[in-house]
Amino acid sequence: MTITEELLSRISRQNEIIISLLGRMVFDEMKVHDIVTYKKRTDFKEKYIEGYNACDGSKIVSEIAEIIGVTQGTLSPILQEWEDIGIIYEVQKVGGKFYKKIFPI
Repeated sequence: MTITEELLSRISRQNEIIISLLGRMVFDEMKVHDIVTYKKRTDFKEKYIEGYNACDGSKIVSEIAEIIGVTQGTLSPILQEWEDIGIIYEVQKVGGKFYKKIFPI
């Protein structure tokens, strides 16, 4: 790893910590839970929580959709809404869209 790559990695990690801390200032665990399960069928609520918690920056949208048991087309607008609200953010990586949660629920 070059100095530039190391520096970018450290800055990226610092940014993730800042985002997580800011998220905790705005949202508590119950509020995030309520957002993730809002208008979801009772039998799907736990699957959506699993999907949210799977947003760890390593899974593409189709993998998260598979965890929940929905299509990528169903999940994409939901992820966009979660991003707009601020409970997940997109991680820049090659190979697809990757999302990271502000904290697990």
